Amino acid sequence: MVHQLLMPAQGIRTDRLRLEPLTPADIDAVHAVFSDARTWGHLPSGRHVSRASTVDLVQRKIGGRARHGLGSWAIRSLADGVFLGVGGVDMTAGGVWNLGYRLAPAAWGNGYATETALAAVHAARDVAPEVPVTGRVLTNNPASSAVLRRVGLTLAWQGSTGSPLPDGVERQVWVDRQVAPAQLDWLVANA
Repeated sequence: MVHQLLMPAQGIRTDRLRLEPLTPADIDAVHAVFSDARTWGHLPSGRHVSRASTVDLVQRKIGGRARHGLGSWAIRSLADGVFLGVGGVDMTAGGVWNLGYRLAPAAWGNGYATETALAAVHAARDVAPEVPVTGRVLTNNPASSAVLRRVGLTLAWQGSTGSPLPDGVERQVWVDRQVAPAQLDWLVANA
């Protein structure tokens, strides 16, 4: 992957985390998180059942970083280097940053999602301050909604789309500022 070799590392350190660009060397660790059914309790259909799905995800995230100057990170403990998950922002086809994170269950409840999300919002504003930061979650995942609220995003839309969901669950779109109508339309269609 020559393009990655030509890019600066863009690693970030927070109080407790090392946030480093994903590389092919991270595929097995990413797959361990993304194939764990517990990390998909709110959306079981999203679980990676094949390693090929994870390879594709990591390749897309590396390519997105090369194209847009920022992308998701491998999240590691600053203390011991343990891989905790994936998080950050990725540019969408709708022209907005999408904030996301998926942590190993052993890392839950420690504030790592918020710490990663804050770093991602700040990095997005440094790289492209004119581009909105957004997040898309399901109403059966209140912990993620709470993270989005803590990092300064507000609820812009809640409802149903054509994609199937469990009974009583709706989709939400969160934003850090007002978005253009076309951007909101894209976010709702892809929530």
